[in-house]
Amino acid sequence: MSDTTSLKPCNKCGAPAEVVKAGSRRFWVQCTRYAGQGTCSAIGPQADNKKDAIAGWNKTR
Repeated sequence: MSDTTSLKPCNKCGAPAEVVKAGSRRFWVQCTRYAGQGTCSAIGPQADNKKDAIAGWNKTR
């Protein structure tokens, strides 16, 4: 897989990341230990599609 399709782990805690979709064109990637599920605060930039959300997350990792 390329860097735009495989999620890198969280750079704050090392946990896996997950893509979140809200509405029809709002995506972002966050740590699986984000707020409601744990104590990490890592969240990536919002994007219009899944590919761009993953690329934004991976770029900051």
